[in-house]
Amino acid sequence: MATDAITGQPIFGGSTGVGLGHVGSYQAAGTPFISASFLEASQNSGSIIKIDFPRVAKSVTVQTIPNKMVVGSNSDDFTSNLIVFFGHPKDGGANDKSGKNTFDLTGSSAGNSAPMQYQKAHVYSLQYVTGAVHHGQSITFGVRTDHVCLMAIGAGQNVTSSYQVYAEMTNIPAARMSDDYISGSGINI
Repeated sequence: MATDAITGQPIFGGSTGVGLGHVGSYQAAGTPFISASFLEASQNSGSIIKIDFPRVAKSVTVQTIPNKMVVGSNSDDFTSNLIVFFGHPKDGGANDKSGKNTFDLTGSSAGNSAPMQYQKAHVYSLQYVTGAVHHGQSITFGVRTDHVCLMAIGAGQNVTSSYQVYAEMTNIPAARMSDDYISGSGINI
């Protein structure tokens, strides 16, 4: 083993395997992960999908797209919001909020509240606006994550929010991230 010339102490060569703290895993070009689909939410309800990645991502891009690209409709004349967040989609009672129409926006249904990220405004909103020019917003997050959550909200109307997700995957297995790795201040607290 090599030693430091000044201190005489052994120099630890470190690990050569992939892992959350392995810098080389994030420096190399990532493997692409691409997905597209849509979320529907009924009037005054919210729907959530959690997209789990097979490996840890070093960046995630989410973009709103026309419904006709994924639904097969000839019309996409609407304005729709797509809400993006990280962490597990649970409410204050630790109830999983993944799925279609899993929470009530009117507050009239006891125990049917939105996930903590939405309640505490720890989310990012993307909009797709139609008209003379179709315009879908996108954002890229430079984050170490094994998932991303997307939400559609039917505030006063039925909505369909179409999206595409691109993630740049490392070689780190997603199982190396613990369940509470993505939590805390700014996520769900």
